[in-house]
This record gives sequence, structure tokens and C-alpha cells, in this order.
Amino acid sequence: MTNFIQHAAFLDHELPPGSLASFQNCLNNRVEWVEVDIIPLKGGDFALLHDPKLEHISNGIGEVFEKTADQLKQLIYMGKNGWKEGIRLGTLSQALLLLKEEPGHTHLQLDLKPYAPLSPDVLRDLLDLIEPVKDRILISCVADWAIRQIYKMDPAVKLGFDPLLYLDITSKEPRPEGVPPFRMGKYGYLDDHPLAAQKWGKPGDYFALRAEALLCQVPRGVTWFLNADLLIAALEAGFNWIEYLKKNESLVDAWTVDLDRKDLASRLIKDGIDFLTSNDAKRLEEQI
Repeated sequence: MTNFIQHAAFLDHELPPGSLASFQNCLNNRVEWVEVDIIPLKGGDFALLHDPKLEHISNGIGEVFEKTADQLKQLIYMGKNGWKEGIRLGTLSQALLLLKEEPGHTHLQLDLKPYAPLSPDVLRDLLDLIEPVKDRILISCVADWAIRQIYKMDPAVKLGFDPLLYLDITSKEPRPEGVPPFRMGKYGYLDDHPLAAQKWGKPGDYFALRAEALLCQVPRGVTWFLNADLLIAALEAGFNWIEYLKKNESLVDAWTVDLDRKDLASRLIKDGIDFLTSNDAKRLEEQI
């Protein structure tokens, strides 16, 4: 059975994505899986934000990780993109309180952003915060070192890994400065690994060896969050990433698959995908 994850809690597009208000709306609508981004704050809490700079999203200024929870909660989202006015920024502790009060239907994916050093203290703070509702939480991250550290601290917590810092597709949008991979490999993907330095075999063999190398970076049993286009490219090259990860005791999510890609969603479901992340999760599920 495939589970559908509502990307950025963005069920109502009049509310800022990833906000506390958006999460409350998802709870009200009994969405089964909701994803929000989190960034560490001073003092042990986490911001419900994707962007590391406050001036990009709110009436605040500066780096998110430099603020305390009390400072963050005084700020409001900028009224753009048709969002309702006056909506305040929120914290993870506020979201978890809402989740705890909800009767148990919704699960929450916390996508931990490495915009501040993910030290053992930061990760311990995160585990302490989620403890009362741990069975309904999945922590995902692009930082494999953080995933390994969390696993050592608590092997029972559900974890997810996105390998986009190691292997990614090209995009029309410029890549953020300083974010790897930095090199275009010979197979046409962003990849700094020596395997991509020259063409030595078929693309399917390349994908198989890259998957094998990446699998060593995180514990078995995590959920892999893979770009849907990367998954399809591998399938067309002759490598079934979904089948490979399942054989290695792992689950697989494809992101981001919206209503305009229903055929892709159907194909991935047929291939046994465990999760689909979408901006239209409820409607996509209804129409598949």
C-alpha cells in the first residue's frame, strides 16, 4: 500500500507552506501524512521553516538558527503569493503539542535542514521534543551523518534519507552556492563520486553501483526520499531502485509528484513505491 505525504503541509494554498497554520489545517482535515521542514533554533527548539534567512519569508532579519523560539514566534509571514495576512511563524514544539492533542490519525515527517551544525546536542534536543509522540514521527535529512547519529541515540525512531547531496539530476534553477554535488558526471547527473568521472559501462550499472555505495551511508530500514525523476531515469536505464532498496530492508518515497503527473504516480505505485510526496496528496490519492 502506498502512503501519500502532503508536502510542506500545503493543503490550503492561502496559508504559508510549512507553517503552523498549515499544519493545523492538515490536522483538521485528518491528513494521514504531513511533511514540514525544521531548522534548529537557539535554546533547543526548531523553526517550522524551509528557508534559512528570515528576510526571505517574514518581517524578520537574519539567520533562522540565530533566533530563539520566543523571538521567532513574534514574526509574521510576508503577505505574498496570496497568503492570508498576519500569520505568525511557528515552532516544532507548538506543532507537536497540536499533534499530541489530535486523536492519532496524522503522522508527521520532519525534514531536518542542515543550515546550522547538526551537533549531538541539537539532535538530542530533537529526540527529546518528539519523545511523547515518537511513534507518529519520521525524521528525514540530507545529512547522512546526522541520520547515523540519531540512529545511535535512538534506534527505534523512524528515519529518512535523501541522497541529493551525493547524486542529483540537473535543474533549470541554479543550484544554491556551496551545495554539493559540484560536478556534472559523465552519465549526465550531478555526482562528485569517482564512478561518475568517466563512462566505464552502461548507465544501469552506474546506478546500481551508486545505489550500493549510498546504501552504506545510512542504517538499514530507513525510508529513502528520492527525486521521482531520478527514480524514473534509473528505471529507464535498467536499474530498479525501488526493488533494490526493498531487498535491503528499506522503504522508498518519490518526490514531488503532483496531479499533473498522475501517470507517473500510477507507474511508481505499480512498481511498489511505499510513499509519494505531493503538493496535492489528498486529491492525487483520490484520483489514482
